[in-house]
Amino acid sequence: MSRRKARVVAVQYIYAYEFGTSENPFAFMDFVGHPKKENDRIFCKKLIDGTIENLEIIDRLIKKYATKGDDIMAIIDKCILRVGIYELLFENQAHPVVVINEYVNISKELSTPSGKALINAILDRVLKGEKNER
Repeated sequence: MSRRKARVVAVQYIYAYEFGTSENPFAFMDFVGHPKKENDRIFCKKLIDGTIENLEIIDRLIKKYATKGDDIMAIIDKCILRVGIYELLFENQAHPVVVINEYVNISKELSTPSGKALINAILDRVLKGEKNER
């Protein structure tokens, strides 16, 4: 469960980042009270830093694989996708199916009912599309 919380906090941070936060990720984690274990805090920071560092690439992929365009997508869905795509393509700690499932479940918690299908579809397209291009 704590890895899940690390992912949720990373998404929340990227959401705040969208609105201009420059708060230190560890201070943000302390503010929201999660994750508590040090290795999960490090994992969360890695997700945050990696997502921000690769934001241009990630946003290009969202635009490429979002069939109706990313301009009408809810900001929270875009933030879930950003962290999910980062973990899917740049981290090799969990199986891709597990990663997709985690972010679909996060969307159930943070997004609208239609967000779940959107997150699942785009992460699946990114995974299949990027595997074929490598």
